[in-house]
Amino acid sequence: MNISNRIEIENSASSSVIRFFGFIDAAVTEEARGVIAAKIPEDCRNVIVDLAKVEFLDSHGVGMFVSLLKKAHKNGGRLFFIAAEGQPAAVLNIVGFNSTLVTYCQTLQQARALAAAQKSPSNAL
Repeated sequence: MNISNRIEIENSASSSVIRFFGFIDAAVTEEARGVIAAKIPEDCRNVIVDLAKVEFLDSHGVGMFVSLLKKAHKNGGRLFFIAAEGQPAAVLNIVGFNSTLVTYCQTLQQARALAAAQKSPSNAL
């Protein structure tokens, strides 16, 4: 499988955007984890996952999202999901990815604005 057809990553000062395409299953997740580890900075605060072009999400993908959530929270940030609809949205809801844990947005612009507006941990007090 050519993972470059399934994932794109873009980093900015306030966030990293991960765009997935098609299915997020065991095969995609295995390769995506390596790409994500190589391309997303260790100190990344906000991770934005674009699901607009995702048709299917399985438990392997959920596990990968848990890892991204832990990374964002460890760095004082948030995990954002963009355009989660259909089967992927249902799976995220079933496993408990609610608005207490993550932020759901309809557009990338909305997610970026929310990420940029977050105070850094040192400025939060």
